[in-house]
Amino acid sequence: MKRIIISIVIFTLCFSGAVCEVFCVSRGVDGYIESIEEVDVLISRGEFDCASNKCAELEKSWSKTSREIDAVLIHDYVDRIGISISQMKAYAENKTADSYYALSAEAKRALTSIKNSEYLSFENIL
Repeated sequence: MKRIIISIVIFTLCFSGAVCEVFCVSRGVDGYIESIEEVDVLISRGEFDCASNKCAELEKSWSKTSREIDAVLIHDYVDRIGISISQMKAYAENKTADSYYALSAEAKRALTSIKNSEYLSFENIL
């Protein structure tokens, strides 16, 4: 009987940890996607200085968050997003909207991919 109770407790702890991880990653990714979309709007208005400042804030925030996310996800995905954000900042500073939008779409796609990889689905289990 003790083994059953111990296994139920371990299962509950594992399940709770997984739910917490999915929630934290999902919430963080949604916030970054919203921030990138805000910068997209600034770029479309031609407010490159404000967009550059927002990208700098986003890059600083991502460097902190990436350390936490890096512990639970594949490093290549996390690094690629960081590189995209820093290049987005450079393109905003240089007022190159087309190149900025290409990297913005790539960063949003990578963030969405990270979010989707955390959900419980048959594809993710395999």
